[in-house]
Amino acid sequence: MYTPEINFLKERPDVLTAAQAGGGAVAAPTTAAGAESWALAIGLGVAVTAVAMGTFWYFQDSFSRQRNTLRAERTRLDGELSTANAELTRLQGLSQELQTIRTQTEGFRSFLGSVQPWSAILEEVRRRIPGRGVWITNISASGDTVNIQGGALDFPLVNDFLLTLLDSNFVTSAVLNSASRVEGTPETEPSVTYGLTVTIRTIGDPDPEFTRELEQRGAIGLVEKIRILRQVEGN
Repeated sequence: MYTPEINFLKERPDVLTAAQAGGGAVAAPTTAAGAESWALAIGLGVAVTAVAMGTFWYFQDSFSRQRNTLRAERTRLDGELSTANAELTRLQGLSQELQTIRTQTEGFRSFLGSVQPWSAILEEVRRRIPGRGVWITNISASGDTVNIQGGALDFPLVNDFLLTLLDSNFVTSAVLNSASRVEGTPETEPSVTYGLTVTIRTIGDPDPEFTRELEQRGAIGLVEKIRILRQVEGN
């Protein structure tokens, strides 16, 4: 016997509509949309993480290269500083040596200034006597001052002697301290006694002409010392 199949849902549209809205087999599309949203969120998270990691490694590499550059620059500057310090130490040593040489030179100059070539001075005074009409009876010296006492036949000869002494490179000044006439006797002629004070030139810094005169007067050792002093000062 034939039994007719009756679809009650089809006959009741309100039931079908409620089923579609409330659940059942019709809810499958909503579940697929949620999974798709989660997949999208996970994909975005992975992309953001990848970008962040890439940025981190980029800056990490940049910082590393900058640090290596700074270290190399520091090493270079340390080397230059070490070289500069070594040069400074060398220059300080040279400065001390130069100061020592200068001190020794000044001491040598002071010594030469205090030493007078008396043999050359006496020879110079002898050569400055104007002929046989003037003679010397006594000479005394103290430092750079020489006192001369003597006699002459007349006053003009004493004056000539004074002028010839002033014309000498060995003499810086000469002063007539005394001059008096001595009456003659049956055995002697009238004469004049005199006293001179002569200041002798120091030889701390002699000029070439004075050096030649020292050599001509026999002060060979002193002239050699002067030459050594000039060589030291020239260096």
